[in-house]
This record gives sequence, structure tokens and C-alpha cells, in this order.
Amino acid sequence: MKKKRMLLISLFIVFCLSFSGIQYYRNQRIHNIFDEIYYEESDYHAVEFLWRRRAFRDLKEMKIIDVDSKESERHRVEYDDKFLPDNVTYLIYSFHFSDPKSPYMLIDIRLKVPSTDHSINVNYYYYPKSATFDRYMWYYDDESSGYFRKSQVEAFLAEHGKTVEDIRKEADEVLRNKVLKDWTSINSSRFSSNNWGDVTVKDIWREDLGAD
Repeated sequence: MKKKRMLLISLFIVFCLSFSGIQYYRNQRIHNIFDEIYYEESDYHAVEFLWRRRAFRDLKEMKIIDVDSKESERHRVEYDDKFLPDNVTYLIYSFHFSDPKSPYMLIDIRLKVPSTDHSINVNYYYYPKSATFDRYMWYYDDESSGYFRKSQVEAFLAEHGKTVEDIRKEADEVLRNKVLKDWTSINSSRFSSNNWGDVTVKDIWREDLGAD
């Protein structure tokens, strides 16, 4: 009986140490608010779906879209149109876990261009391996052709009385006051919509990616 009791105590101690180690590892990964979002989804889809609820399901404004296709995102979380700010036509997260060398999370915000049927796309790419957050702007024309170069985007915006800085500011406001505030409303975050943590923000263009 005494041996059995000692065995149970030993197993309990091992369990506690293992649990503490796992929690320590999990916390060490989190350097900013985007890590929180990325790893919450990553951990959930890896194994934790077996015992816990997905955090985004607590946000009633979201549509959960999980597909299994090489042509599209494996895991996507999309805002319902009726909950979007007036200046936004489309807002989603998509999570790309498949490449262990360069996994990333995308936040796609499409802003209305005043007095037109067009929208301007502002994509935020977060790379947890390097803690970098790339902001990328582009648009479609009436022929559904995409324009990605800085000069093309600047010319398009100038036609409609806007600048790149205007759009960056507008998109960042949506990111802070909608996306990140919603996240902190469903998650006990160490960060806030104004305090993102340790992350490097960069602006990139198609030229930076080496495209023709």
C-alpha cells in the first residue's frame, strides 16, 4: 500500500513538472500580440482541439472556414460583413502552418476607396520565426488585374485624393480598434491594441519580393 502511494505521489510530481515545463515553453514563445493569436490557433489545430474550445468561437462576429486544399488557406477566420466598420469591405485572418521553415499568419483588410466601387487591399503578414510584421498594399482594377508596385498604388490613390500614408493610417486604425480589440476581448492578453510587444513592422512592395 505504501509503495502504491509513493508511486502515485511520484507520478503526480512528474505530471506537475511536465505541465510546468510545457507552460514555461508556451509562455517563452510569446513576444507580442501576434504570437498570441498565431500560437493559439497553431496549438489548437495541432492537438488541443481534443479538450478545449477554439478561442475565435467566442467572437460572434466571426465565420470559421477550414478547408483542405493546396490552392487555399487551411484555416481561415472571416468577419461577417454586417459587423465590419463602414470603411471596410472584407476582413479575414488566414493561418499557414504547413511550411515549418516559414509559417505565417495573414490579416487581410480591404478598405473602400471613396466615390468608387474599388477597394484597396492592405495585407499584414506575421512571421513568428522572426517576429516580423510586413504591411503590404495593392489593388485590383476593373479588369481584375492586380497592381502591386509602389508607383502603381500611389498613382491609383492620387486619382482618388488619397496617399499611401492615408491608407496605412486608416488600415492601422482598423487593425488596432477592430482586430486587436476584438482579440483582447476574448483572450487574457499581456498586450493591447496599442502595446503590441516586441515585433518589427516593415512596409513591403512587390518590388521587394523580386516580382517582375
